Amino acid sequence: MRKRKLLNKVLNNSIVQFILYSPLADYHQWSLLKFVKCNAKKIKKNEKIIDIGAGELKYIKYFEHCEYKSQDFCLGDANWDFSKIDIKSSAYKIPEKDASFDYVLCTQVLEHLEFPEKAFSEFSRLLKNGGKLILTAPLGFGEHQIPYDFFRYTKYGLKSLGKRNNLKLIEIKPHGGIFINLEYVLWQSKNKLLPFNNILLVRYLYFFIFLPIKILSGGIFIFLDLFDREKTCTLNYNCIYEKI
Repeated sequence: MRKRKLLNKVLNNSIVQFILYSPLADYHQWSLLKFVKCNAKKIKKNEKIIDIGAGELKYIKYFEHCEYKSQDFCLGDANWDFSKIDIKSSAYKIPEKDASFDYVLCTQVLEHLEFPEKAFSEFSRLLKNGGKLILTAPLGFGEHQIPYDFFRYTKYGLKSLGKRNNLKLIEIKPHGGIFINLEYVLWQSKNKLLPFNNILLVRYLYFFIFLPIKILSGGIFIFLDLFDREKTCTLNYNCIYEKI
C-alpha cells in the first residue's frame, strides 16, 4: 500500500500528468481527460453530480466547485483504494432519491456492467428533467478487469440504450479512428513481449523508457488518422445524454 501511494504521488505530479495525458503519449487518456474537464466547467456551483463507478476518484479535483458524490461497487483492480467512495452499492440500485442530480458521470464503466439496460434506467431515475449524463464507453478495447468485462458499444447501441430510458443522445464523439486504434493495439502488444509487465511499477518504467518512440509513433498515427473520416473503428466514444 505504501508503494502504491508513492507511485500515485509520482503519477499525480503536474509534469508527469502533462506527459501521461498528452495526445502523443496516450491519445485515449488525453481524450477522456479533455472530455471530463470540458464538461466539468459547465457545471454550476449549486448543481449536483454523482460519479458512478468512480474507482479511485480520478476526476474528483475537477468537480471541487460543485456538489460531488462518488459511487462504486468496489470491485476494480485488486490494488485500488476505494476508501474514499461515498456510496458503496450496485450501479443498478443506488440509495439516492429520484431526480436527485443535475449530472451523472460514468466513465469507462459500462463495459463492466452485466446489465447495462438496468444501469441506464438508474441513470435516468437519478437525473432531474433536463439533466445530463456524461458517459464514455469502449468499442475497440481488449478485455480487462477479467472476469468483470461484458460488452463493447457501437454508437447505435449507445443511442438505443438512451432512447429506451428517456435519455436523448445529444453528442457522441469517437477517440480517433482506425489508425489511433491500430497504434493502441501495437503498443499493447509490448505487454506480451516484455518480462514482468504484470507489475505496475515495471509497466510505468517501460512506459517512460519507450516514451520518445511512443511520442514519435503517436504523431505519425495521429497524422494518418486524418485520412479516416468515418471513424467507425474507434477505441472509445464520449457521449452526452439529456433526460427528457
